[in-house]
Amino acid sequence: MKKNLLKKVLAMTVTVAMLGGLVACGSASNESSAEPAPASSEAAQTTAEEGAAGETADGAAQASDSGVIIPHFEDRVALDVVAFVGRGEADGLRSDPVSKYIEDTLNIDLYLTGVTEADWPSQLSAMMADGDLPDIFMLSDPTKQLPMLLESGSALNLEPYLEEYAPNTMNDPAGKMMIEAERMAANSPDGNAYLWGMCKGSWDDGTVPTCGHYIRWDVYKEAGYPKLDSYDEDLLDVMEAMVAAEPETDDGQKTYGCGAWFGAGQGWGEWVFTFGLGPQEGVNLIETTGRVLGVSTVDSKPLENNQLTDPEGIFWRAVRFYNRANQRGLLDPDSFTMTSDIYEENLKAGKYMFNVPGWMSANANLEFNKTEGNQKAFISLPSLSGDAEDRFGNMYRGERQYVVNANTENPERCVALLDFLSTYDFSRTAWNGLEGTYWNVEDGEPVPTDEYLNVTKDDALGAETGVNVYHHFCGFGNGTINPDDGVAIDLYQFSQKALDKKMNDTVKDFISHYGQETQVDVYRAETPATDAGMYISFGDPEGDIASYVNEINAYVGKNVVTAVAAKSDEEFEAVRTKIIEELQKNYHVDEVFQYFYDEALAQADDVAKLVDMNNAIKADREQ
Repeated sequence: MKKNLLKKVLAMTVTVAMLGGLVACGSASNESSAEPAPASSEAAQTTAEEGAAGETADGAAQASDSGVIIPHFEDRVALDVVAFVGRGEADGLRSDPVSKYIEDTLNIDLYLTGVTEADWPSQLSAMMADGDLPDIFMLSDPTKQLPMLLESGSALNLEPYLEEYAPNTMNDPAGKMMIEAERMAANSPDGNAYLWGMCKGSWDDGTVPTCGHYIRWDVYKEAGYPKLDSYDEDLLDVMEAMVAAEPETDDGQKTYGCGAWFGAGQGWGEWVFTFGLGPQEGVNLIETTGRVLGVSTVDSKPLENNQLTDPEGIFWRAVRFYNRANQRGLLDPDSFTMTSDIYEENLKAGKYMFNVPGWMSANANLEFNKTEGNQKAFISLPSLSGDAEDRFGNMYRGERQYVVNANTENPERCVALLDFLSTYDFSRTAWNGLEGTYWNVEDGEPVPTDEYLNVTKDDALGAETGVNVYHHFCGFGNGTINPDDGVAIDLYQFSQKALDKKMNDTVKDFISHYGQETQVDVYRAETPATDAGMYISFGDPEGDIASYVNEINAYVGKNVVTAVAAKSDEEFEAVRTKIIEELQKNYHVDEVFQYFYDEALAQADDVAKLVDMNNAIKADREQ
């Protein structure tokens, strides 16, 4: 059975690749804990009742030395798992140490197939049609895929297994919050949990937010620290002063204040409008609503203004920013045809003074750091004018969603596997490998080795050590802080030793400029609310709304760049007015807004419960 499934997936030419871009914000991720749990033969266990499908547990398992509860299973079973994992080894049984550690801990043979969220939907549909699904598998679009799985009786109701086989999750406040979110009406038709969220927490430690206002601080310093208090006006003046201070790159290319990748097309091509301002001012523009709805990053309360029809709303202010940059010659003219890969190469080459995607800033900094003593650095600014920003994010529901096949022969083992992978201990192992390889616990704190901080993370390293193989199939994102030791999961990026290694005079100058001791202190001191969470979950809209959203997205994607290209403020306003009027006249934009606004209000009680749970977690950690 296991080999047949593997052949079937391979026959469909599954491409195994790591996601890039906003949804893969996870080139860095971190989390937690002391020692990894010992293998099942070493774990402290007691006797459990006999399980289904011929497997027996010796009883209600006890905690291992690390505190992780590991059930004891007598029989070894095989599990087919399709997940977003590293591509260093062929699909099937893997040989890396982390995979072997998982297998030994839970007494399983793990047949692992790696997929991406882009490739998996068509393959999942084919498997559903054949009635041959793996034991555990990822959903790339849960809103659409879960109802189909439930209709065919293919998604396991997790509720009967949670207390006994998911004790680590149910004893962890963050785990309980994830399960509670999966029971919400938007994620479940009947109040039972069918989805399991992986990659909870955060992708960074607050210094590299996924969406931020990043500037080349070394050039800003060179320009004399010009006034920088607002996005709409000051930032343009600052970019102009920075270009004047460094008009050419090291290899003689002309520099610009900023660039964009409008040539990438609908959705991704307008990314800088969707995320270029909102998160920095405490607002999330919800893409599934056609960006008509914005909600607070603090408590998900919906904004009362339609973001596509309010000329002074978040969306249009971002569009106007790029138009004014274009008018002043600060926007790279190639932006109108450029794709994101070319944009990122330009960023690495030093052509731009301003950037929004955090992972691109991090990649540019890595390129800069290849030159000995180079002080170039993109640094994220604190919010320029907002009282809140999406900086210390909390993917409380998990960024990746998985389900268990309702027809699996081993439901207990499947839930136990998800539970074990969801611990802080395993998340640290997933990102850094087994303790003793590249990190050790010193005085109660996990510390990376010097060798680890100098290695290149790639597929070969993953196959040899298991590092990053389970980067999107573990409980917590790499920037998450382990509450047991106060250290981020990803020691390679976010341990104090790693941060000290990356500290250069430019970062020190940024910290000193704001009068703080650390970079994180700057953000906490400058902006009142920096913790964020997206507490609303929208299901598929009913009736014609889904079609209207698609039509809105297509129209905006085709026409919004004409506003950026306007030659004057007057022309920009005329183009903007025309687009808004067309949206209202022919694209049902007000009807779509009202639908999603009402949907948001209907979730108020559920949202309030999640907010309270999250606030309790924060309060407990701050004690």
